[in-house]
Amino acid sequence: MIIEKIYNNNVVLSKNKDGDEIIFMGRGLAFQKKTGDSLDEDKIEKEFILKDSSTAGQFQQLLADVPSDEIDLVKQIVDMAEEKLSVALSPNIYVTLTDHIHYALQRSKEDVLIPNPLLFEIKKFYGKEFKVAKEALTLIEKQMGILFPDDEAGFIAFHFVNSEQANGNMEVTMTATTMVRDILSIISRFFGILFNEESLNYQRIVTHLQFFAQRYLRNETQEEVDVFLYELIQSKYPQAFQCVLRINDFLVKTQQKPIEKSEQIYLTIHVQRVVGETQHFSQS
Repeated sequence: MIIEKIYNNNVVLSKNKDGDEIIFMGRGLAFQKKTGDSLDEDKIEKEFILKDSSTAGQFQQLLADVPSDEIDLVKQIVDMAEEKLSVALSPNIYVTLTDHIHYALQRSKEDVLIPNPLLFEIKKFYGKEFKVAKEALTLIEKQMGILFPDDEAGFIAFHFVNSEQANGNMEVTMTATTMVRDILSIISRFFGILFNEESLNYQRIVTHLQFFAQRYLRNETQEEVDVFLYELIQSKYPQAFQCVLRINDFLVKTQQKPIEKSEQIYLTIHVQRVVGETQHFSQS
């Protein structure tokens, strides 16, 4: 493959046999190279095809405007996140995170710090991502000489979470986080309990709610319902089911959309598990 454009020593633009533009990343990939030279494929560490014209334009503009040391820093952060989280993040994170960190660095130099209104929820529901984001702040401080507060780690963690999910959308991710918080609050108030946040069932319901919120907001919930199972769950777990109906009323009011009955079944089961365990825990 031929180098079409060099952005810095570690990032170049090329094309595949179908004519698609591809961004290649790798340490020293463009060292002592010029446009028109052959690409040293042994040095390629990351690649992604710029099929979406909008994303392609945004990324190429970023590569042209953002200093190369910031681009290298983002690559280090993404590499670290993929290793520590054991996931393959969406290539789009190179656009969103590069843009975010670039302007965060600029704002810091101007003494403009933006508080993160969901910092508590991010720490609580996305602990692994937040821990890695804190390590990213250490990298930023070491290489850029700027020490960011935990609020910024929260923002970076959101980028990780968003990129872990298929068809990630930052607005959906943020709304889903507030939904999980609000639903847990409804359950807690409905039963008058405090959760044992160290329990397996609590972690299960949090995970279930995270995926439920994503499906709900993307209109991916299934409408088919097992009528017999739906009626059985109502009679077997009446309080948990009533709690789910209250959650449904809340979402109709705030999101203008009800919970499908198929989702109500599994949500009721998770509520019953965590509430039953919490009540047993508090009585023992």
